[in-house]
Amino acid sequence: MSGRDGFVVRCPGKVNLHLEVLGRRPDGYHELRTLFAAVGVWDELKFAVAPAGVLELSVEPSGVVPTGDENLVVRAAKVLTEGSGRARGARIHLKKGIPIAGGMGGGSADAAATLLGLSALWDLDLDIATLLELGSGIGADVPFFLIGGSAWGTGRGTELVPLPDLPAWWVVLLPGKEAVSTAAVYRALRAGPVDERPQSEVYQWIERGGEAPFHACRNDLETTVLAQWPGVARRLAAIRGTLPLLALLSGSGGTVFGLYSDRTAAERASAALASHAPVIAPLLTREASRVRPSGEDIRWKLPRFGST
Repeated sequence: MSGRDGFVVRCPGKVNLHLEVLGRRPDGYHELRTLFAAVGVWDELKFAVAPAGVLELSVEPSGVVPTGDENLVVRAAKVLTEGSGRARGARIHLKKGIPIAGGMGGGSADAAATLLGLSALWDLDLDIATLLELGSGIGADVPFFLIGGSAWGTGRGTELVPLPDLPAWWVVLLPGKEAVSTAAVYRALRAGPVDERPQSEVYQWIERGGEAPFHACRNDLETTVLAQWPGVARRLAAIRGTLPLLALLSGSGGTVFGLYSDRTAAERASAALASHAPVIAPLLTREASRVRPSGEDIRWKLPRFGST
């Protein structure tokens, strides 16, 4: 499909190369410092026009995620219709490729793609500031997927500084079958009030460049997740056995990853981890991670930030 009749877009997943939890804020959210990086694992969404008031979502494989208001795609679509002040319609088909409840931001990526896709389908002509504001109200990771590439996130993760593209590193992902609930992880996390600690070596590296301080990268949610989901702990131990540059839990979810200097090293590690059903993918540049339609023959505006 093309033009205003409909189109297909892809949106990538992400990993967190660093995630600090500074404490629990008065509003109940947690204050974070995190390094986002888009990775080449994709969901695909097909958008088609529908009569005003009709909003339908179908998912492939069937049943893997809900199709009602709890799905961030539906929430994003409703936010746009409410904000536009007039009834609109769309049929959306979501094909899942990003691990579900795995800490890779699939739901947020889908919401970002929906904001961009329906803005184009409905000729809303929204600027990036408006999209970022709408996205932050839908989910903490949604603004990152509107930017893509790599970014430093603070606050709930919605306050972003787009960064220059990272080196051409590759990841090996071990998603696992257990669904790790973000809400459950944060409930179990024993975080006190926000601690305004000094910036880490990771931030200093972002500012100054030089050799990446992998020894300083961490995920403050990891201990909580590993204690409650032993399968995640076993996969993380397995991937650390391949001696990657870095091995961490991604976000709050059950996916663990190893970071490697190039594709050859990642393929070698993937072969050693074959019994864990690994997924191999590159880190993406901002240009490569842009949410865009397949074939760009429609009116389509894309946010651009920083260097690519």
